[in-house]
Amino acid sequence: MTMIREARCGGLNLIFDADDTLWDSNIHFLEAEATFLEILRPCGVRLLEIRAAIRRHELDLIAEMGYGRRPYVLALHRVVRELLPAHHHDALAIEVERIGAKLLGRYCELLPGVQATLRELSRRHCLLLFTKGQPAEQMAKLERAGLRPLFSRVGIPLEKDATAYALLLAQAELDPARTFMIGNSPRSDINPALRAGLRGAVFIPHPHTWELECEEIEPAEERVVTLTTFSNLLELF
Repeated sequence: MTMIREARCGGLNLIFDADDTLWDSNIHFLEAEATFLEILRPCGVRLLEIRAAIRRHELDLIAEMGYGRRPYVLALHRVVRELLPAHHHDALAIEVERIGAKLLGRYCELLPGVQATLRELSRRHCLLLFTKGQPAEQMAKLERAGLRPLFSRVGIPLEKDATAYALLLAQAELDPARTFMIGNSPRSDINPALRAGLRGAVFIPHPHTWELECEEIEPAEERVVTLTTFSNLLELF
């Protein structure tokens, strides 16, 4: 692993994803889905049909509202109305709201080494946060984790594609040659950052990354580094 350092007065621009990069997140959705499936099991609907309906409504709501926990709960309500007879709706709506209350109230635990690593990196470089989700929800998680002062800029776009990264570079006046993206998602963190011309990206896999965020990392010569732990960033930057 080659350490990438520049003079502290200039430093690098390090852009971080949040969910499943800084803290656990998708595991909470998986647990909510497991509870939902268990509740619907006696109703006689096949699990594959329920899962397919969840994904369909989830994607529809993402297009309408963006990513987040409340849109996911709304997707579960839509699944109930689509797949179950009307006489089940009221009782199941109460159960879905119980699932939603737990999901929305879950504390997102920082992943090992995140806080100490970010504090040290913030002394050397400019840190930015660029993550999907509901703005109020993501900012609350950031404040609760005590990390907000470490980031010079927080961006919460509807989607993280190459266009969104190019806009971030322009708005924050970042030199692409001195800018790196760090995250767990090939689809949202690694590939679009490379397409937008960032100098490189750091891929930190998470065992519970959302299935729709997984794709092959595009060939990029030596522009992508894969790390097993977040604290290894200190050896790189």
